[in-house]
Order: sequence, then structure tokens, then C-alpha cells
Amino acid sequence: MQFRETDLPGVGKRYTLQLEDGGELTLIIHNTGRRELYIIEEDEEEPTCVISLTEDEAKELGFLLAGTTYSPVAPEKMEVIMKEMVMEWVKVGEGSKLVNRTIAESQIRKKTGASVVAIIRGQDMLVNPDPQTTSILKGDILVVAGTRSQIKNFLDYCGDCST
Repeated sequence: MQFRETDLPGVGKRYTLQLEDGGELTLIIHNTGRRELYIIEEDEEEPTCVISLTEDEAKELGFLLAGTTYSPVAPEKMEVIMKEMVMEWVKVGEGSKLVNRTIAESQIRKKTGASVVAIIRGQDMLVNPDPQTTSILKGDILVVAGTRSQIKNFLDYCGDCST
């Protein structure tokens, strides 16, 4: 895989990735934060596809591409992961003891061994939320990581929560 980075004075930076099929993917990040993606097929001079993204749209796409929202796992790795670590998406109900408390105040890791690695709130995802300042709200979906027993402890501790 070949990857090139080029400064574009007064504009921003250009990143070009040579694709396995012979084409290339070019990303231009403007100084304004806007991103443009260009897909150039093999043996073509002009892009076959151009996509313009805002900074927020680019971040969401980045989460998807990086596997934050979904990441396929090779079958041979799945067996090891399933024995050790589990991630669960847990919806916080109105009667949960976590509502309107920070992660630190709730002492989730100390009491259950599990860790809150993200909070999905409406259309927003707070990845690696600050335990001291991030309050958990009714309706939040918590992405919780731990062993199977730690996740069970978390669900027992949480109160009104569902998977």
C-alpha cells in the first residue's frame, strides 16, 4: 500500500492512497476544516467520484471507517475475544441509579470492573467520556467493555438498564 502526504500552501493538505485495484483515493483537508474525497479509477485522469464533507461529517465517517461503530472481526480472533472481552450496548432507563451522575460518582469500574468506553446520546457519540465531568442521562446508550462477569455485574448494578 502506497500513501503520500502533500502540503497544499494556502489550502491545506492532500493525502493520497494507492488502492489495491490500481485506483487511488485522495483526501484534501482544507484549512477551513472542509474535506474532499476523490476516487480516481485505474487508467483514468479525472475523478469518477467527488465527495465534499463538513468537519463533523468527516469525523462520523472516520468513526465508521476506524471501526468505532462497527468493526468486523476475523473468525480466528473472535474465539479469543469471546473468551476474554465483551462489549455491550446498554440503554439507561429512568429508574437507573446512574441517571444524572457522572461515571466517577457512580464508581462503575470500582464496583463492577466494567468500563464505559462510549456514550451514544441521540445522534452524538462521546468516545472515551471523561469520568469526572460526563453525566449519564436517561435514554443514553452506554458502550460498556469488560469480561462477561464484569458486564453482568454492571447490569446488576445499573438498575433500570437494558441491552
